[in-house]
Order: sequence, then structure tokens, then C-alpha cells
Amino acid sequence: MIGYVILFGLIGAAAASMLWVLRDAPARGLPRRKAITWAALQWIEFPLFLWLYLRIRPKRKRDQLPT
Repeated sequence: MIGYVILFGLIGAAAASMLWVLRDAPARGLPRRKAITWAALQWIEFPLFLWLYLRIRPKRKRDQLPT
């Protein structure tokens, strides 16, 4: 159950960022084709960012207390 909530949250965040790009493109003068390409990249970039974050965050040693 919790996994589905997290999954839908991630999908919702990627969709929101895609819609933001599509809405913001005309204001920045981007052509429609380029805006669609950038919006599609949001679906790749968002999970990649999370995966990279999990790989680079510092690991806590077991004998250290959390601060």
C-alpha cells in the first residue's frame, strides 16, 4: 500500500514538472517541438535524479548516533 502511494507520488511529481515545462514554454519563446522534447525528458530526468541522490548521499556508520 505504501509502495503505491510513493509510486503515485513520483508519477504525479514527474507529470507536474512536465506540465510546468509545457505551460512555461510559450512564455520563454520555445518552439512547441523543443518544449515537448524537454517535457519528455522530465520523465527520464526525475527518476535519474532520485537514483543519483540515493547513490551519493553519505552513509551513516552504525556506531554513530544520528545528529
